[in-house]
Amino acid sequence: MKSIKFALLGLSMSVAACQSAHKTDQHKKDSISNLASATVQPVDERFLIVAGRSVGEITLGEDMEQVGIKLGRPNAGDAAMGKAWGIWYSDDSTGKHPNEIAIYSSYRDTSMLVKDVKQIRITSNKFKTQDGLSTGCTLEDTKLKFSTIEKLSAYLNEEKDTVLVYDDKKDGIGFEFLKGKSISLTVHPANTPVNTTYLTLHPEWKLIK
Repeated sequence: MKSIKFALLGLSMSVAACQSAHKTDQHKKDSISNLASATVQPVDERFLIVAGRSVGEITLGEDMEQVGIKLGRPNAGDAAMGKAWGIWYSDDSTGKHPNEIAIYSSYRDTSMLVKDVKQIRITSNKFKTQDGLSTGCTLEDTKLKFSTIEKLSAYLNEEKDTVLVYDDKKDGIGFEFLKGKSISLTVHPANTPVNTTYLTLHPEWKLIK
């Protein structure tokens, strides 16, 4: 009789263990599923960064007249010889430096009739790539998303802080890093270095490397 009881006890323990293991496996699957679904949630297209293509509603190659309709008149900028930077500041910015979107433009062709977008630079962390990369990320985080980025140069800004400039030339996206974190992302045409127009946006910065 004792052997039958032990056998039944062992069987019940095995069943319980199997049920517990099943619940554990299911919990793991659910956790992984929830994590996966959380990481692939689509970014609002108004704030989506696509390397080599667009930032939000502004696209490389877009007519600057259309940009003006979308954004209004720029708050600041500089223009010379048919090339220009236009800078728009965010109304909800906080901190010492307002968030901004800066657009570099030049004539589309030799007819000199239409100016179009050549680069788009943003500083707000509201803008993200589809996999969640935004300003405020570390260099290590950025390299996980854009493995071919390379350091181009270093500058001293107006506050004597060192700003490091990195670029993924192949994909068409550049980054500025200050104190270990990105402070801006710049979308530009693929296979065209970001620094071809760089100093026109920051003439007060001093090149150190």
